[in-house]
Amino acid sequence: MDSLSDRLKALGFVPASKIEKPAAKPPELDFASILQAKEITNKLGLTYLVENQYPSDYQHGSINFQKTTEIGPLSTAARVQTQEGTDLSKLLFLDTETTGLSGGTGTLAFLVGLGYFTYNGFLLKQYILKDPSDEPALLLEIANLCEQFSAIVTFNGKGFDIPLLRTRLVLNRMENPFEQMAHFDLLSLSRKLWRNRLQSRALQDLEHEILDIPRSEDEVPGWMIPQIYFDYLRSNDPRPLKGVIYHNGMDILSLAALFLHLSTSFENIQNADQFNPIDYYSLGQLYFDLGFKELSQNIFIECDRLGLLPTHLKLSLYQRLGEIYKSQQKYDAAVVFWQKAVALEDIQCCVEIAKYQEHSVCDYSAALTWTETAITFLSKKGYHSYQNRKLAKELIKRKDRLSQKIERKNGNVPEKT
Repeated sequence: MDSLSDRLKALGFVPASKIEKPAAKPPELDFASILQAKEITNKLGLTYLVENQYPSDYQHGSINFQKTTEIGPLSTAARVQTQEGTDLSKLLFLDTETTGLSGGTGTLAFLVGLGYFTYNGFLLKQYILKDPSDEPALLLEIANLCEQFSAIVTFNGKGFDIPLLRTRLVLNRMENPFEQMAHFDLLSLSRKLWRNRLQSRALQDLEHEILDIPRSEDEVPGWMIPQIYFDYLRSNDPRPLKGVIYHNGMDILSLAALFLHLSTSFENIQNADQFNPIDYYSLGQLYFDLGFKELSQNIFIECDRLGLLPTHLKLSLYQRLGEIYKSQQKYDAAVVFWQKAVALEDIQCCVEIAKYQEHSVCDYSAALTWTETAITFLSKKGYHSYQNRKLAKELIKRKDRLSQKIERKNGNVPEKT
């Protein structure tokens, strides 16, 4: 019969003397001194603050922070209603670094960067969590700071940063300080202003293409940041977080520089020389979509006068101007730009001229000629798509109707009764 010892061995029992001791937890490094942060204690706990003051004449790429600007025109373009008299000192620039890039209730903002203009320059405050349990203290510091400002500036903050922080505030049963603040999300404006010239309008691409801002070797890619924080929680080594703090600080500074660049641009829209020709046309598109037809018309006319646009944008420009003049019932002017578009083989402008000749001038022969020109252009493109086949049927129908009108006008076909 097996002994008790044999039976325990069969069950996998290992004597305590043979169990290896667990590896000692690595020693905790001084979080505050390594990150050059100071402890902030409030009624909800402890958080850490990294603070940097930049002088009033700080140069960030091609943008000098001493520049003053009127933000009203930018507010109009961004459809943001600000309080009367709002200036740069009332704006709070915000960017977060999180434990995930997709949001959701499980995502934590472990680093929140905030910056604002002061009498002495630009002050950058970055609140960082040594431990996730300290989140309430961090959120309270942000909420208290927000009370000093009337508007917030972000880059994709409407889609990510603010919804994330709102969720964290709700989970911690705290009031949302962003509810009463105007919100400038520069991503939307950047996409519209540089949509015709830049393939990517991400903030770091705008730094390179528009603001001439380099980043140092301390930079870490955004996609690595969540894993860096998780590694810190396991290792207690905060040194890799210095790269995250640098990344976030550069984002805040670039956000402020981009705001200055955009506000100056919208303040001086009448000065076409300060713009890249493609960007100036995009500015006209932006105002056209906002309903500022007179302003967009002036920009488009200046673009036509300069004649510096690539062919595909010239075509769009002629179409826009034709549409504007048509809405004003200035058909002679509209025809001028429709004809410029036709020179680039635009089918729709052929149709517009045909309609004008048929209904306003009653010159059926001219209308027929323009319709046949449209058919010729369409035949070059081919009839592979449903839209082109549908358009071909419409043009043939128009051609037949005009031919009948010409016959009736010449007395060859009796009028229908």
